[in-house]
Amino acid sequence: MKKIILSLLVFATILVALPHLYAAEEETGTLVVHFKNWSENYDLLGTHTWGGIDPHGIHDGVDDFGATFIYEGLPVVASSSTETYGWIAVERPNGLAGDPNWGNKFTGDISIKKSVVKANETVHVYIVQGSGNTTTEDPRYFVADNTKYNMFLLYFDPSGSYEDNLGVHNWGGWSQEATGWNEPLKIFSTAGNTATGMAVKASMLTAAPTEDDEVPGAGLLIYFGEGDGSKKTGDVTLQLSLGEGTHEPGAVGFAFVYSNGNGVTTNTNLFYGNENFADFAFNAFSFRLLPYTVDATSGAASGTYAVRSNQVIVKTSAQLANPLKDEDSELTEAQALALVKGWFSVKELTGEDTYGPALTVDRVDFATGNDTIADFVVVLADGSELDITKDYVLFFDNGTEEASIELDLDRNAPVITFPLLGEDKVIEVEWGKPFNLADFPLYDAVDDRDGDLTRAVFVPKGENSKLDTRTVGDYVIMLQVSDAWGNVTQETFTFRVVKPEA
Repeated sequence: MKKIILSLLVFATILVALPHLYAAEEETGTLVVHFKNWSENYDLLGTHTWGGIDPHGIHDGVDDFGATFIYEGLPVVASSSTETYGWIAVERPNGLAGDPNWGNKFTGDISIKKSVVKANETVHVYIVQGSGNTTTEDPRYFVADNTKYNMFLLYFDPSGSYEDNLGVHNWGGWSQEATGWNEPLKIFSTAGNTATGMAVKASMLTAAPTEDDEVPGAGLLIYFGEGDGSKKTGDVTLQLSLGEGTHEPGAVGFAFVYSNGNGVTTNTNLFYGNENFADFAFNAFSFRLLPYTVDATSGAASGTYAVRSNQVIVKTSAQLANPLKDEDSELTEAQALALVKGWFSVKELTGEDTYGPALTVDRVDFATGNDTIADFVVVLADGSELDITKDYVLFFDNGTEEASIELDLDRNAPVITFPLLGEDKVIEVEWGKPFNLADFPLYDAVDDRDGDLTRAVFVPKGENSKLDTRTVGDYVIMLQVSDAWGNVTQETFTFRVVKPEA
């Protein structure tokens, strides 16, 4: 009997042990964190981590997006799990042999959900430079979907004025689409921060392959739901973000956008692909007074320049918050206008980095009804006009941003041309007959700042204004025109009075 009982106990022990002896191996996956800082300098960059992943003394490499950190063999947890991996990008000058340089860290505490890890897959997570910690509203990391096409869309408003209703209107196969026009899909969360602490927004959008396993014609535009005037971009497409050629599901495209005001459709503020990130960062994160330029096609002027001796056009590289529209401000309208006026000063350039006293600014005009502003007209007071024989510098300082630029003065005179006259510019008129106005030559007058000045051309009084058809000879006639700055151009042509041959 004892033998039977002993045998049963041994058998029971084997039954209990078998599941452990032949248990399935734990499912694991790989996590790759891609990190971008705004300078794109990743020297000495490592991590401080907790929650089940090891720190890096130095990154594993640099790809088109930024530094990469690879974590292999991570366990797969239930999708409902609230456990997270803790992650901070930080400089580690001595690798893992020493402490991180906490004075040079590039993120707050990023808490990556462990549930993002998929069995036997490599999951890619994207993080950008910032100072805040992960929250429910702002996770500060973005996960690519391996079964779909992805677009990492980053948006920055240099004024810091993100509209409450900011979002996208989208079409063409996105996993989540807006319900209708003027009903933005609010996709953005705070992804990071600039070096000065300003919020940078981002989203990871996804779209399933078409029935032919191709990239769908998915597109979007950024706006805040108040019609065309609220557009921040023209059409932004998934295909262009991915680049040319064919792509497999799981591919990630990149689109970087900075706010250039409202009603924008030209997409000059849109940069596709990581290869164009440096251009985006220069335009988005560096504050400048834009120099004077002229469009080669339209002839339209833009930038910062003196249009008249008492008026300076100013264009900033970034939108600025309009203090008149600040609901939290206690300033009166007059005080807000005075505040903007105080942002600008104009001084004569007297030598290398030496300046005369500031000229008196009468007022600064701008679009007072706009939430953000980047275009100004600085009007100088009487007696403080610019002297075309001198050089001047315009200074900007609003307490946050500072910039200066030497003013481009109009020192070029208009140009008068005679499109139908020969090189000698001679017109024969018949002797003894009244002058026919139809014989007066066709002329044009164009100024590089003021445009068409043909109507302003006149014949100044004097010897070069006379024609006597009763006397044979050459009569030199002068045309004169001046621009708004007083630059004068004079051109001459000749009326030759001749007798007809007998």
